[in-house]
Amino acid sequence: MRVLSAAVLSCVLFCGSMFAQAPSGTPQTEADFRGALVGFMHAIHATNNLDTTAAFYKEVFGLSSPIRPFAADGPRVLTNSPEANLRVSMLAIPGGFNFELTEFTNTPSRKVGQQPEISDPGAPHMKFLVRDIEPVMAGVKKMGLPIITASKAPVAVKTPFGDSKAIFFRDPDGYILEALQIPAPADAPAGNIIGSIMGVTVRDMDADMKFWSDKMGLDVTGDKKFADEANRLDLYGLKKGASYRTMSATFPASKARIEFIEFKGMPRKEFSIRVTDPGASGMALRVKQIQTLLADLKKQGIRVSSKNEDLVEWSATIRNVFIKDPNGLNLELVGTPAGVPAVPFPGTQPGPGRGGARGATQ
Repeated sequence: MRVLSAAVLSCVLFCGSMFAQAPSGTPQTEADFRGALVGFMHAIHATNNLDTTAAFYKEVFGLSSPIRPFAADGPRVLTNSPEANLRVSMLAIPGGFNFELTEFTNTPSRKVGQQPEISDPGAPHMKFLVRDIEPVMAGVKKMGLPIITASKAPVAVKTPFGDSKAIFFRDPDGYILEALQIPAPADAPAGNIIGSIMGVTVRDMDADMKFWSDKMGLDVTGDKKFADEANRLDLYGLKKGASYRTMSATFPASKARIEFIEFKGMPRKEFSIRVTDPGASGMALRVKQIQTLLADLKKQGIRVSSKNEDLVEWSATIRNVFIKDPNGLNLELVGTPAGVPAVPFPGTQPGPGRGGARGATQ
């Protein structure tokens, strides 16, 4: 295991889950990646009360991790919240990736209770792949949380995993979750959770893939035709007349997956809130040539959330910044500044985080 300096160790997190590691034979230098992305670090979810939300994930999914305060200087600049305080809990999803729960306090502009509809562009969700959906349902009912699926019960659906059952519901912050029961593959991890997929609703699949595919470098696949299968509409909590289309991709040098969904046939409004607001969500992503990339994204009209709309000097070898994708999803871009030798990819070196150590090599 690589020995990290004390300064870096205090501000970075482990990124060692199976889905966040590079498959064998993947590129190992920046030049080998066709787009800006060179790795996935973790998903992010801001909470109203971290103790309450952490208790939910332990009750419903059996996930837990210590809750820790985090030195605020870096995050205050990164989120443009000059007096904010921060606590974090990093959940390792079995067979999936790290899921960072945050709680920002002492932010006067903090807005609570903002909850998107699943059809709203920018609405995030997390799909948990499970062996058995019934324990999940028992936990949701025990905690009295809202169920989005119209029938209020798991729905039979066809998926790439085979015949499955699924349901959508909300966590205590209104964050949208899906539990998907699938046949467990032979190499699936032990326990009920066997994987996860980050999801986001987009306004216009064709236009938005110019950012995610052309600029960021995701190889996005899926059927571009809209569908209106009745069980799926039930699953999404939508009425007859609505339709949807879904595409997906795997992050470069990783097994972490993302699913894009576009809806039509109902009112939609952009869901775009601050990184510090409860219910906010996003991802931390490793990128190459971060200074050039940020300048390029600004020219294309991409919104920047960090202080002065500029890169943050997190350490001597790391720069990061929060931007919003074309639909308002918060993205933390992490990279190496110009003039500093590029570190090996993906994600095997220190990067900014909130609560432990990221980047130890295997």
